[in-house]
Amino acid sequence: MVFGGGYLVTDALAGRVVPILEAAMPASPAVPVLSARRTPTVLSTLTRTGRFSRAAARFAERVPSGGCAVVEWKGLEPVALTPDAATTPASTNKIVTAAAALDVLGADRTFETAVHGDVDASGSASTLYLVGGGDPLLVRSGYPSSEKYPTINGTSMEDLVAALAAAGLRSVRGSIVAVDDRYDSERYVSSWPATFHKVEAGPIGALLVNDGLVTGEASRRDDPGVAAAAELERMLEARGIPVTGAPVRGALPGGVPAVASVRSAPLTAIVQEMLVNSDNNTAEMLLKEMGRERKGQGTTAAGVAVVREVIDGWGLADGLVVVDGSGLSSANKSTCRTLVGLLQRLEEVLPGLLAVAGRTGTLRDFFDGEPVEGRLVGKTGTLTGVKALAGYLPVEGDEPVVFALLMSRTGISQPSAFTPIWNALGDALNSASSAPAPEQLAP
Repeated sequence: MVFGGGYLVTDALAGRVVPILEAAMPASPAVPVLSARRTPTVLSTLTRTGRFSRAAARFAERVPSGGCAVVEWKGLEPVALTPDAATTPASTNKIVTAAAALDVLGADRTFETAVHGDVDASGSASTLYLVGGGDPLLVRSGYPSSEKYPTINGTSMEDLVAALAAAGLRSVRGSIVAVDDRYDSERYVSSWPATFHKVEAGPIGALLVNDGLVTGEASRRDDPGVAAAAELERMLEARGIPVTGAPVRGALPGGVPAVASVRSAPLTAIVQEMLVNSDNNTAEMLLKEMGRERKGQGTTAAGVAVVREVIDGWGLADGLVVVDGSGLSSANKSTCRTLVGLLQRLEEVLPGLLAVAGRTGTLRDFFDGEPVEGRLVGKTGTLTGVKALAGYLPVEGDEPVVFALLMSRTGISQPSAFTPIWNALGDALNSASSAPAPEQLAP
């Protein structure tokens, strides 16, 4: 009886239990639980940054003493050679100028050049006033073909002449007066060597056509405004609009109406010109424009003060000494840390405004046939005993590599000295894009 009762109770309980289905039984894992293949993104990052760091270290061994070098990617800084050493930046100083100009003037700022005059019913004007508005890229159509690095974002003087003709101008009984009072009359930065004058830059003014060169003349005139007026006179006469008097410098009287004008491309295009072609006149004019904008004075000194204030406000001015906008003065100083900081700050806009390796501007003849050709973008810098390069290498699907290399030693500006180092830099940067992607590492 006892055993019979136990059987009945056990049978009743068994009927209330749900059997475990075979499909629910756990299978043995194909990949071990602790395998790195279960985190392909982490493994990819470790693989890529490790490979990049090793390549960057090999490049660092090639960098000569004197100057500085910084390479940064994904929060890593595998190259940081005297990163805070104040070094002559040469034309990489234009990165400083560009950063400040975009902040102070705004990316959409344009510059207007206007012609004023009283044109009578017959189309005759006693005097024309050509008023400079700070446009550094006014050019006649044939001028870019004469340049080592042709102007790419010029403002057409032909458009201005066409606008004058469309307004009914048929003759000028007197002169074309150059009105060039937007900036001061200092044509060169005092610390520049005299050999730079009219060659590397200047004379500087707010009214500048063809970098101050009159078509058909061998050298630039001392007064860029009068040279601009002379160029306009020649263009009008070529169109059949005679000008009786010689071009002169003067002021715009009150009440004289505007007859025609021409406007520059936006500031981003002007900055692109400055950076791609290392345009020294553009850099100096933007510096004076910043001084006029913030200090009410179109001078180099005022512009320098503004640049310093802007960069200092970003916390990037340690070791920075600004003397001009172009970097032609060896008294300018910067650090690789400052340049990399500015490049990172402007990462959204600046890469598209720089020269492309092996393709454009001052990088046109470098990195030809190298893995970074057509990809690396940067700003070069050259003075006697100084060679510099700073910029980005875009990485597909990832953040770009940012770098700055300032070298200062006797003979380094010779191609035979710096080209192998630049190529080693390119090889190191290229390693950032040559490692496996996460999907290649997935189970």
